[in-house]
Amino acid sequence: MNKIQDFECESCSNEPTDRINIQRFFAKLDELFSRNDLPAAGRLMDYWEHDARALGDERGLLEVLNEETGYFRRTGEKEKAEKAISEALALTEKLGLSETVSGATIYVNCATTMKAFGEAEKALPYYEKARLVYEKNLEKGDFMLAALYNNTALALADLGRTAEAEEHFLLAIETLKAGGSHNGEIAVSYVNLAQLYYGAGINEKIPSALESGWEYLSSENNPHDGNFAFICSKCAPAYRDFGQIQRADILFNTAKEIYERA
Repeated sequence: MNKIQDFECESCSNEPTDRINIQRFFAKLDELFSRNDLPAAGRLMDYWEHDARALGDERGLLEVLNEETGYFRRTGEKEKAEKAISEALALTEKLGLSETVSGATIYVNCATTMKAFGEAEKALPYYEKARLVYEKNLEKGDFMLAALYNNTALALADLGRTAEAEEHFLLAIETLKAGGSHNGEIAVSYVNLAQLYYGAGINEKIPSALESGWEYLSSENNPHDGNFAFICSKCAPAYRDFGQIQRADILFNTAKEIYERA
């Protein structure tokens, strides 16, 4: 990779040389994710991980590893994810971040990747650690708190703890509504609820959950950006599986159009 062309700016010669420029890393990563260019995002993270190690920048390395954890979850690379998780958790403790919001966020991301690779039981203690920190330090409508409830619910659902999972999905929805401007994420929670009900045989609750999800997905206030495209692509298969083909097609096409414009 060409560092000057892809990741550096030629006017930044006055920047500190003992750590990576994490703001530029995130800006470039967000740009690549908005285009759904996962291969380029992977190369970007490889590059900045190498730079952080070369500089001995442990805080910067932790930020990159945290992003890699989520990235490998998306790409299904379990061994690489496990390696990133192990090092990220160790650095969180070493740097004294375990009782901070930033440290709790790393716990959430690592736990979510554990759950994605079939280790829901292993994930739950990290979600609980994060919950203690979040509920102490964040406002009730904070998006990070809602994401934690959602992810905890998914882990509980995997373990067959249906009532607890439903409780956490409803907590997530309540939190998102309190925060405002989170239509897509509210929709995901309702779709997750529908899938929970299906798995538990509570079929009478499925139509209401799907309808509520669609109400938020079809809102005219939704920003047609990369995040909403990802949400559409995530919800579309569920609507298809429940026989709502037209809605599924709309979601698939919306995601495609957004990515093509990026």
